[in-house]
Amino acid sequence: MIQLKKIDKFIASRFQRIFILKGIHLHINQGEFITLMGPSGVGKSTLLNIIGLLDEDFEGEYLFDGKAIASMKDKQRASLHKSEFGYIFQAYHLIDELTVYENIETPLLYRKVSSNERKSIVAALLDRFNMVAKKDLFPEQLSGGQQQLVGVARAIAGRPRILLADEPTGNLHSAQAREIMEVFQELNREGTTIIQATHARENANYGSRLIEMLDGKIAADIQI
Repeated sequence: MIQLKKIDKFIASRFQRIFILKGIHLHINQGEFITLMGPSGVGKSTLLNIIGLLDEDFEGEYLFDGKAIASMKDKQRASLHKSEFGYIFQAYHLIDELTVYENIETPLLYRKVSSNERKSIVAALLDRFNMVAKKDLFPEQLSGGQQQLVGVARAIAGRPRILLADEPTGNLHSAQAREIMEVFQELNREGTTIIQATHARENANYGSRLIEMLDGKIAADIQI
């Protein structure tokens, strides 16, 4: 599905290169639940952004379904980015001026999904995450865990093949974090490929593969 070969990411100064990622080789299969783990600053988020086509400033080869990202036109990469990936962030990134319903609906508007289909998809997600009674509330009226559930619902509204999560439980207490991880596990059982970046070892236990990172490199790749 995804192959990364000799991926380097660095900051070039006048006298040297400061590497954020160095010599990354990674093969991701459809349906895996992968955890990128390591302390802050080891390159987890940077690698996640490269995988999700949010960062294209790197050296090396990236293949998606056997096709080289570098050889794609901008329009093709943008289409791939929108159609194949869903994103969940530690800081939620909900739109404060929109209700729960409208936040979940937003990616469907970008994809020009019809009104009836949007209503059906959002209603199903609100029901799935027990948020029907909160559909008209704004983000500031929700708890952290509820905001993150809305973020998950929004991320999967377009039915992406791959869900990327960057420290998705970092701002949550343990019960909320467990709820989010159980949602991820359920989505993975339904066929969604999940790649999460975290420093929390307990989160890795929900997945099937653990990739430990150190100093911008992969230090270990372990099947759980």
